[in-house]
Amino acid sequence: MVSSNDGAERERFALLDGMRGLAALAVITDHVPSTLFTTLLPGRYLAVDFFFVLSGFVLAHVYSRRLTAGLSLLAFMRVRVVRLYPLYLLGAATGAVLMALHIVRGWNDASLAQLATSTLFALFMLPCPPPASLWENAPYPLNGPSWSLFFELFINLIFALVAPRLTPRLCLMIAGIGAILLVPTAFGFGQLDGGFAWSNFVAGFPRVTFSFFAGVFLYQTRSHWRLPALPAWAGYLALAAVFMVPATGVWRSLYDLVAVLILFPALVALCSGSDVRGAVAKVSSVAGTLSYGVYILHVPLWGWLQLVLGRLHLDLPGGLDVVLTAGAALAIAAVLHKIYDTPVRRWLSLRQTPRAALARD
Repeated sequence: MVSSNDGAERERFALLDGMRGLAALAVITDHVPSTLFTTLLPGRYLAVDFFFVLSGFVLAHVYSRRLTAGLSLLAFMRVRVVRLYPLYLLGAATGAVLMALHIVRGWNDASLAQLATSTLFALFMLPCPPPASLWENAPYPLNGPSWSLFFELFINLIFALVAPRLTPRLCLMIAGIGAILLVPTAFGFGQLDGGFAWSNFVAGFPRVTFSFFAGVFLYQTRSHWRLPALPAWAGYLALAAVFMVPATGVWRSLYDLVAVLILFPALVALCSGSDVRGAVAKVSSVAGTLSYGVYILHVPLWGWLQLVLGRLHLDLPGGLDVVLTAGAALAIAAVLHKIYDTPVRRWLSLRQTPRAALARD
């Protein structure tokens, strides 16, 4: 995930910021059990594909010219790791401490050795092999949503490698390869909700390949668009509507393909030029700023909330549990943005080479 104000480029995509925040909240409903929200948002997992489109669009905006002008692959990847690592590390550490408590108290059958190996792989942002993982099918057992960061960095690497030669035609070809592979992925797994487990890990590659390079293509060709810009209310409603469409069986696979291949790129195209002002612009900006923190912290935070609620003998309805987790995630992300994430990223950026430091966000 990236924010549309990453880097030194100052053009703002306020509505896209806010829509990223909305998508992050939708992801919470995929991890906190709730019959209400599961029924209301059957396509909530597609928020990750929307993130990938936004990532391609924004990184093309911020870094295409710099990579073409000579920003090295190593410097670019350092910038990306610095952007993601502090909150990622905090989420993994929070999950590790929670898991250690469960193991010591006998609430979980996993071993401290598995916790140690899972933590070691997490430190390097790498998926943990099944035999060493706390859960055999979990590449990122300490904090599940971290799986998408692996694919984000993978596609960032590919982008940096081809950026100096990346014409719209080549970009479309790469996205086309991803699109072709999405078809057997969607029908083979029954939907496009894949990449988070070893049993469906391979699905993450076509998901990120198509969506990221679709976003890059949209940015490269935006000067040629003659599309109307959606007002903020329409953009938010349209994104929510994509997550709300019910479908089962083969229709689920087909709808997921339509959402990823058509609807999300269209939404980014229609909302990137939206003129958002006043209170809506401020809320959208804050939502975008906090979206990554909400996304990467909400699962271990929910685990701790469940522990506290259990000690208090409180059993909340699923819908209320989602609301509580979302509110807590937003509040904690806001605090950490000020006192932890921004200062740590600034410190890490200053320790980079001068060339990399110039590219920091």
